[in-house]
Amino acid sequence: MMLRGLGINVITPFLETNEIDFENIERQVDTYINNGADFIVIGRNTGEFYTMDDNEIISVIETVAKRVNKRIPVIAQTGFNDTSRSIKLSIKAKLMGIDGIILSPPYYNIGNEQGLLSHYKSISMAANLPCYIENDPEKSGVNISHSLLMELSEIKNIVGVIENSSDIKQYIDIKSNSPYNFEIICANDSLLFPSLSLGATGVISTVANIYPDIISRIINNFDKGNISVSRDIYFGMLKINEVLTQEVNPVPIKTAMNMLGYEVGDFRLPLGSMNPDKAAKLATLLMDEKIHKL
Repeated sequence: MMLRGLGINVITPFLETNEIDFENIERQVDTYINNGADFIVIGRNTGEFYTMDDNEIISVIETVAKRVNKRIPVIAQTGFNDTSRSIKLSIKAKLMGIDGIILSPPYYNIGNEQGLLSHYKSISMAANLPCYIENDPEKSGVNISHSLLMELSEIKNIVGVIENSSDIKQYIDIKSNSPYNFEIICANDSLLFPSLSLGATGVISTVANIYPDIISRIINNFDKGNISVSRDIYFGMLKINEVLTQEVNPVPIKTAMNMLGYEVGDFRLPLGSMNPDKAAKLATLLMDEKIHKL
């Protein structure tokens, strides 16, 4: 499997009872596929998997996998800070028909390099699915070293990295030293254009949840060799990204979706409502950019 183009990370909508709104998830999936998504992503901070129990996580994965029905690839986060739990979730996700799994870095009990190597290797071997190592130092507290990532790239099922850091050197080091077919997926909108120029094959975009067309145009123009056009669209996208990063993800993007009428509900604690002043700035942006419900 090769992830290329635009990946959209599905928001987990909640009902007034704080239970998962599965019908809304299905609507999101159809909307994103109809608006240019090349692959669907489940979980991570955007999907609020860290506030769900295992049964809820598997139910979301099953719902999305069935709805997509192999139209495009689906990858889901099954890696957490507990190796045993991660293995169980990964095996269950495979049974749900998922195409690949995301192994997020352990948080709090971070682990040393030998422990991390064993952690990722154990999950990838048990799942027997394409695995993407997520590097998110700002949220997890650990930056996966270049040397560790190169060791991981030699493991059969570990096929790529989802890079969240703001350090462009990370992309340079990965691309210049990893195997030719090792995939780099950019998950930081602020580095979207630079990451493409350094060999990223795909993008997981937060902006794309409400404005997939602008991200698709950046990627498509770049792929066609229209580099200056792609760059100019990217510069225009940055002001949207800036407003969507005023608070921790997914508070701004979920707030924006509610403003646009998607009715994705509230958050689960410890996430709370967006600061009113920042929310007003977000509402102004949506109007100024003429962003509307898809």
